[in-house]
Amino acid sequence: MFSVLCLSPAIDTTIALPKFPRAGDVIKGADEVFAVGGKGLNVARWLSLRGEKVRLSGILGQKDPEPFEAELKRYDIEDRLVRVSGPTRINIMFCSPCGMFKMNRPAFPNLDASHLTATLFSAAMTENLPEKPSAIILSGSLPSAFPSDFYASLARTLAPQRIPIVLDTAGEALRMGARAPVALLKPNRSECADLLGFNPQTEADFRHAIDLLLEFAPYLILSDGAYGCWFAARGDAQTPRCVHRLDAPLVPVADTTGAGDTLLAEFCYRFFSRKEGFTLETMKHAVAAGAQATTKTGALPPDLQEVDALYKSL
Repeated sequence: MFSVLCLSPAIDTTIALPKFPRAGDVIKGADEVFAVGGKGLNVARWLSLRGEKVRLSGILGQKDPEPFEAELKRYDIEDRLVRVSGPTRINIMFCSPCGMFKMNRPAFPNLDASHLTATLFSAAMTENLPEKPSAIILSGSLPSAFPSDFYASLARTLAPQRIPIVLDTAGEALRMGARAPVALLKPNRSECADLLGFNPQTEADFRHAIDLLLEFAPYLILSDGAYGCWFAARGDAQTPRCVHRLDAPLVPVADTTGAGDTLLAEFCYRFFSRKEGFTLETMKHAVAAGAQATTKTGALPPDLQEVDALYKSL
């Protein structure tokens, strides 16, 4: 089983435009798709589809919890979300034949988080579980009401339980969280600047960035969007150091929302739960899941059979 934290849930709206807009355009006839999401929920949903028991902790706006509650019930995800005042944010992805762009709203901008401590979430994620989680996944941005070191504080609070911790965030939360006891980091290329001060461009840049990032965590997934993904392991007495780059499969891209979350969830499922090892096959499964997720409109997960078929073609 897995324990996942989601502090920035969202209702993800995808608007399919007939053309990329220009100044002064009036767009008519656009299709809209709504799906509940947020990075942590996207991860939890995919793990559940893979047959894993999942506990989802975090926060949820008490003004509009119904679609989230229905989604968690549908996927049999244990709901340990703390209800807080106000609505949950709505994010919008605009897609057109010529490109896409996204508007992410801040999560809970008026939240009073003084009572939402790392100890509280540590208990919500691990207490009264029938089994020890295969991993704890801290995924998504922090609402502004939370201190930048919240993930770092939570990781240190959880460390005595000796459960692998996965961190997928950005900005100051990533910079501080990476210095806590984390097993796996998952930045993308642009997020490297938060830790390293530069965005890798060339293969040499990426390899240098990987060397530096492995000083923070023993395992690394460094995603590069349509250009593929790097996987790296620091190595130890039992596992040799390795670095692999996999190209992104060519698929008809509809919407990139949730693709990185699906990639991460598939990797965690293979590596932490099924114990398939830090192998090329594990990486291919992850890349296939992330790529297939881009063929779906909105944050809804791809079909399991389609992901497995794409993996076999790699």
